[in-house]
Formats: sequence, structure tokens, C-alpha cells
Amino acid sequence: MNKQIIFFLLSVFSFMQISAQTDTIIINVIPDSTLVDFSKTIEPPSQVVIIKEVSPTVIDKSLSEKEKIIAKRMYLLDQSSPMDFTFNDITSFYIDRYLTRDVKLVSRMLGISSLYFPMMEQQLDRFQIPLELKYLAIVESALNPKARSRSGATGLWQFMYATGKEYNLNVTSYIDERQNPLKSTIAACEYFKVLYSIFGDWNLVLAAYNGGPGYLKRVMAKTELSDYWDLRPHLRKETQGYVPKFIALTYVMTFYKEHNIEVFDSNIKINERDTFSFQQQVPYYLLSDMFCVDVEILNYLNPSFKSELLPKGDVICLPKEVTMDIVVNENHFYDYLLKVESKEILVNEIRLVYIVKKGDYLGKISKQYKLSISEIKKWNKLHSDNLSIGDKLILYISDEN
Repeated sequence: MNKQIIFFLLSVFSFMQISAQTDTIIINVIPDSTLVDFSKTIEPPSQVVIIKEVSPTVIDKSLSEKEKIIAKRMYLLDQSSPMDFTFNDITSFYIDRYLTRDVKLVSRMLGISSLYFPMMEQQLDRFQIPLELKYLAIVESALNPKARSRSGATGLWQFMYATGKEYNLNVTSYIDERQNPLKSTIAACEYFKVLYSIFGDWNLVLAAYNGGPGYLKRVMAKTELSDYWDLRPHLRKETQGYVPKFIALTYVMTFYKEHNIEVFDSNIKINERDTFSFQQQVPYYLLSDMFCVDVEILNYLNPSFKSELLPKGDVICLPKEVTMDIVVNENHFYDYLLKVESKEILVNEIRLVYIVKKGDYLGKISKQYKLSISEIKKWNKLHSDNLSIGDKLILYISDEN
């Protein structure tokens, strides 16, 4: 159908479940709404297409002032992109939800987006893919690179283990590259290209990204339908809502100023960054203590590391001023690590002398102070689990305890 004469309008709200799987150089980003030409005068037609079940039915319906404004903006958004930004009862339902119930999510996404969108736009442009697909990461993970679904999908783009491996995302006991923003974005772009070569339609690409290409091809073959909106009633409930959520989020994220949505302050301000590789294994909390860098910043810059622990020889990303400090004090830092390991220096913990009482045993004591039995035995040079009443045990416990 000709996009210039067809609008989709909200007619009947149906209660649908809405959810987002729910945690670079910063560049000044041009607001998306400035990319749309508002100088064009567009009058919504008197006839509006409403999606009902399989086939759309054309009916007469007068538009409210709010609906006219949203319809005009959606038309302009649709004309500025190769993607299909349909405005119908379903997408309008999700727009309303993001503008009301989930407006705090939108506010937070606006604040966090500057941390990831410049990098995503660069990769999407490199692969010649619509830049609006950056908003899909909100639907997938709420822009949390450490997000993990119940099915095991992980990262900004929610790759399953097998799909991640297929697109060269390495997963080990210490690192998960599905959580690496840049590498996972490149993998997502490669996957989008493959899906588009199969389906040739961006709505179907989105549906296949959510439900799987094999599943979508089977449904298309069974129904002999190739248009997403015709196919939608035959899809799983999650996939039915997936494309409308994306369309609604694209609209709301583009026109947030027009809806007076405030931008959340993420408090992460990093203008320049650099990389460094240590010759020893380094826990984040010791790096934070020595060089005064927040663990939150370390997690943001290095989300692919699983346990706030940097393996020996792996590359870590840091604020540039921190990297310069490490270069000057690297040898001193290694001495510091050894002293912390030998308990000559205590960081975030205190030394406690515990006197064994009747009924005590190592398992009980370790549980009480949230320690491991092996740690207690190591600190006290114990060769067995046997304890005697009156024995003195040296324990190093968290200062929070």
C-alpha cells in the first residue's frame, strides 16, 4: 500500500503484556526529532486503516487532536526511514503505554542511550542497516549489557549461546563477549544482514530476530502470508508484540521532547578512555581502591567480564586519566596486590579473633561470617577440620558484617 495515503489509527485498546528484558567515545548526538522535516504540511486522510485479525478494513473515523498530531509525526518518521512505521490500533496502544505507565523507562533510556547509541549508529551505518534498529536494543535489554533472560539470552542484543558462538562471540568462565557492547553490536548487524537477505522486509526481520528465522518461515509457509500485519495473528504472543513495541519506542524516543519527557541523568561522564593489560589477575575492588575509580564505571566500560575480576593479560578499558596513573604506578600496584593477598593490607575487611565455643565447627563458623572453610583453614594453617573449645581462629570478614 502507498504509505503517503494510509494511516493506521487506534480504535480498540486491548490489554497486552508489555515488557523489556531487563544494565565508546561519547559523541554529541543530534536529537532524532531534528532529522524529521516538520515543514511539510500533512493532512491525515478521513479514511483510516484499522488492523483487525487478518485483513485490514477501511472505515470512517474522526481523529482526536492528539491522534492527528501523532499520526502526522508517524507519517514523517515513516517517510524518513526504509523501515515501516505503521500507526494502527496496536502500535498506538504501545505508544500510549510508553507515554504513561512506562514513561520512567523511556526517561532512563534517553539518559543511557548516549553511552551506546553513537557506537551502534556507527556500526549500523557501516553495515548499511537502518539506524533506527538501535532502538531494538531497548526492547531486548533496556540497554543493560549484562541483562540475562530466563532462557539464557544475554547482553544488549540478547544473544543465545549458540547464536553468539555462530557470530564469533566468545564465552568462557571469565568473559562473555555477548555482553561486550561493540562486539555484540557487530554480531547483531551481521545477523540483521543475514535475516534481511532471507526475508527482504524489515518487519519480518524483526519478527525473525525474536522468534527465529526457522519458526517464521514455517508460519509463513503454513499461512501463505508474507506481510507482517497479516501474519501477526498467527504468531506467538511475544512475537505479536515485538514489532509494535519497536515501532512505539522509536516514536517515543524520537519525539520525547514534544511529549515533555525528561532525560534521566546516568551520572556516568567519561569523555576519553584508554586500555591497559595487567600482568596479574586484578579484582575490581582493588583497582577501585588503589586508583579511585568507581566499580560502577569499571562495570560500564567492561561489561563482558563476568565476576568483577580481570584475568591476567586481558585488556581492560579505563578512563584515560586512570590509565595514565596506572602507567606511572604499575610496579607499586603489583606490590600492593601481594600485600593484600598476604593480609598485610586489609581492604574492605577487618581482622577478627574468634574463640571456639562448644558446638562450633568450621561449617557453622564459615556460614556465620560468610566465609569459605578453605579460607579459614588457610589463614589459620589448619590441616584438618578438627577444632577444640578455646581455640583462637583468625578471620578476615567484610567490614559490612
